[in-house]
Amino acid sequence: MSTISITRFNVRSHIVHLSAATALPLIREAQKAGAPLTVETCHHYLTLNSENVPDGATEYKCCPPIRTKQNQEELWAAVRDLSISMVVSDHSPCTAGLKCPDTGDFMKAWGGIAGLQLGLSLFWTSCKERGLSISDLSDYMSANTAKHAGLQMRVGNTTPGLRGDLVIWNPDKQFTVTGI
Repeated sequence: MSTISITRFNVRSHIVHLSAATALPLIREAQKAGAPLTVETCHHYLTLNSENVPDGATEYKCCPPIRTKQNQEELWAAVRDLSISMVVSDHSPCTAGLKCPDTGDFMKAWGGIAGLQLGLSLFWTSCKERGLSISDLSDYMSANTAKHAGLQMRVGNTTPGLRGDLVIWNPDKQFTVTGI
């Protein structure tokens, strides 16, 4: 990506599923220069890290791959400073057998994480640990994505007159995820 090109020609650009923190300096440079650049990452890149993925655990295979704890913390810093303004699921469900858990063969395993059902809780748990609020969570998971799609006057917030998409959830409920 050339910062000069997207700034000079005002090309609206969006980076999906950012997992590599090494891209952040260039992203921040482009954004600081005024490029219309938005970036999203996924719940699993903010929750899982490669140091905790057991050898041969094909259920963790996704594309791009899970990276290190250090990388994860750099992604969180980018979420906090709004270099990354959206957190999405990239939900990729499949049957357990397609993940090849018995063989540990990453080349044959389905390449996605089925995390839609856990995204809100996982993201909220990490947000709380980092001093972010439910309002911040709503911005990252709803308002910012609605704005990006040009739907902010229809969805993504609780302004009177807009469609009421609400989630009823207990942010204090605790449970343990025993598998992904």
